[in-house]
Amino acid sequence: MKISNKTKPGIWSVGVAWMLGVAGCVPLGGVAETGVDVGAVTPLTWVDVAAPQDRKPVSLSFQEGRRASGFAGCNGYASQLDFTAQALTFKSTATTRMLCEPEAMDTEQRYLKALDNTRSARLHLGVLELLDAQRKVLWRFKPIT
Repeated sequence: MKISNKTKPGIWSVGVAWMLGVAGCVPLGGVAETGVDVGAVTPLTWVDVAAPQDRKPVSLSFQEGRRASGFAGCNGYASQLDFTAQALTFKSTATTRMLCEPEAMDTEQRYLKALDNTRSARLHLGVLELLDAQRKVLWRFKPIT
């Protein structure tokens, strides 16, 4: 989903703008006041930078209504987002219930734990980083091109 320059951004757009480092200038539900073109923020799906080539990568997408979803390593997941200018948390994360090979299950457990421990995020050199309370990087994502 791409928001054109003519479309007034809603909560989802503001959340994406925040994730990309402009939240301090974006009131919830309002229009970015920094001149940042929220509509130009593409792609909106991120994949694990360290994913093995032989497996589907962990992914993260942001949707309207303060929601996130993606692939956790074995199963799909969905989560509620709670964010402010300085914080990001994933709440009520739910997954499908498939069983996979041990490596995929291990990846999924580590990723879901990372989501539980996420307290903020930043964009660093084009890489989206989920951070814990001590600002330690929990997971890194690159945009799908």
